[in-house]
Amino acid sequence: MRTILHQHLLTALLSVSLLLAACDQVSLAPYPTPTQVVFVVTAEPSATPTATTPPTATPSPRPSPTPEATATATLIPCVAEGGQVLEFDDFRSESARETLRYRVYIPPCYVETQLRYPVVLLLPGLGETEAQWETLGAARLLDDGIAQGSLPPMILVMPELGDIGVENDFSPDPSYEGVILNELLPVIERDFCTVPDRAFRAIGGISRGGFWAYSIALRHPDVFSIVGGHSAFFDPDNAPSEFNPLDLALNDDGLTNAELRMYLDNAAIDFVGTNQQLFSSRLSSRGIPHQYIINPTGDHNDEYWSSHVAEYLAFYGRDFPRDAATLPSCAS
Repeated sequence: MRTILHQHLLTALLSVSLLLAACDQVSLAPYPTPTQVVFVVTAEPSATPTATTPPTATPSPRPSPTPEATATATLIPCVAEGGQVLEFDDFRSESARETLRYRVYIPPCYVETQLRYPVVLLLPGLGETEAQWETLGAARLLDDGIAQGSLPPMILVMPELGDIGVENDFSPDPSYEGVILNELLPVIERDFCTVPDRAFRAIGGISRGGFWAYSIALRHPDVFSIVGGHSAFFDPDNAPSEFNPLDLALNDDGLTNAELRMYLDNAAIDFVGTNQQLFSSRLSSRGIPHQYIINPTGDHNDEYWSSHVAEYLAFYGRDFPRDAATLPSCAS
């Protein structure tokens, strides 16, 4: 499905990226193309990232021990045909001073197996609710992928943005980043059997949610090892430089060693493509690995995202175990 550029094309892309970064051109036109374009930048083309990537030297705000990789001796037989989506309407954020709803998808046989699963946080777009990812088909497609063995069993956490996620507020003020890192994620790790290791945590988002996913992950690669932005709305003026993905891509020295697996995509005519291209070019100019896909059809809407949700899930779960029996016990 994806086209890997040959080395000479990659070299040309890097040259263009260097020029763009040097000129700092903000008004790039959407990439005109009749076919899908895939930009893949890797530090070492022959190397394949694994789920055992060690954390960076930056200490985690919530350090947690790495679980033992041993599986349970036997698994209780389970014949469940699909997972389950649980709705939570009473999560009170003390920092945001509002109640934020979220949904959690648990994979088939989650209760019976008593194992620790990878977790993926999926943030919605502006004006959408915590139900957006489910509406786009994420739970159904993950059920199908798990049944077919093409996707790994994993937990999906789908929170709403709330009022605080709409505001351009950042630390030390109450912020959506603070809600995610200091309130929601600890609740998820308390209430669900997740693997407490960055290699088994991913975060991604659509449009405004894509901005938050990247702002959070770029600054906290000790917490997340995987990040995705699907038509992510990057803006040079909506955040201070130390929180803005566009600036972090250019200036954050820690990104070169962050070992953060990154993915971006948008439709060719999508208005967010201009700044996503700029973000990608800045990463490319520094040789920072990432994948950026420009799809030929679609726009900034649910129809486009729903047609690519299966690709998003495949990206997030690429290195997670397909066989639940290899996951650590929740009792460990």
